[in-house]
Amino acid sequence: MSRTVVVTPFGRADQLAAACVLSGIGGDVVPVGDFTAIVASGTDVEAGNAAAAKISELARDHEVLLLVRSDEQIDAGHYRNGAREADVPAGLALTNLPGEVESLLLEALDPADVEGRIDTASMSRMQASAAAMTPARAALARTALLWMVVALLAVIAVVAGALVALAGTGPAWFAVGLGALVLGFSLFRVSRLLAGRA
Repeated sequence: MSRTVVVTPFGRADQLAAACVLSGIGGDVVPVGDFTAIVASGTDVEAGNAAAAKISELARDHEVLLLVRSDEQIDAGHYRNGAREADVPAGLALTNLPGEVESLLLEALDPADVEGRIDTASMSRMQASAAAMTPARAALARTALLWMVVALLAVIAVVAGALVALAGTGPAWFAVGLGALVLGFSLFRVSRLLAGRA
């Protein structure tokens, strides 16, 4: 039986789990000291390399460490920006990491027994998108949603005002014009927010 452990700089297990779900990487995400790792059993070195490369793309300039144990041999390597930068002596890599990493790699510790563990299969893509959203993006999404609600209310006001105005009430045309102005401004705000310019 082989086991792959990818140690990442992600500080929160839910963020790494979200990144894995959105990238199609399966396994158990566990906190290990100040880091988080994804643990997968039954994967070979090639699959481990592919997973580490994908995760390192998400981690950008931060290093990701791949550890793959198969046939009593351990392959270790550093990844950055989607590429393997260097091979690492496994013993040296394990010396500098919390003891749980070695226990997970050698299957002396089951990921299910680690507090804070998240099985990526238990997280939907929608949950993953929400967990991966930064506070700034969440605030932007809330603001855009608010302006969309304003636009919807403006459409209702324009339609209702037009129906009343067609019945012969003069002041209703003022409501139609005002609603149209609000609609135009709210759509302008939504487009700027979604374009990232505001």
